[in-house]
Amino acid sequence: MRARFTRPQTSDPQILQGIEALREGEEYVVLEVSVRFGRSALFRVEFIEGEWEQSALFDSRAFTVTSHSLPPTWRYFQFDTGSFSLCPESWNQPGFWESYYDHAPQALEVYETEKREILSSS
Repeated sequence: MRARFTRPQTSDPQILQGIEALREGEEYVVLEVSVRFGRSALFRVEFIEGEWEQSALFDSRAFTVTSHSLPPTWRYFQFDTGSFSLCPESWNQPGFWESYYDHAPQALEVYETEKREILSSS
């Protein structure tokens, strides 16, 4: 799945959160879709911050989907709250994202392996 970022013409802080890291008109590979109950969908994409690649969730309303093809490694996860996500199973394990953002080597390796699979199918 791919989506092009277009700076939204809004003052809504939910939509604008973090978008300064994204490049206008750039197409991003969507690595995950997360939908919190009662809120807009979020797309996980990678961006460059300084010299480092980063991964974060951004409001889907800031994007236009350019390729609707879903990666074969994505699974559907429903939560008790009514929220759900589409992502690789290993990314849905308790504590995975905390370990990833703490730069734990095993989590970074799992992330990179799953990302390569997603990129190869997008």
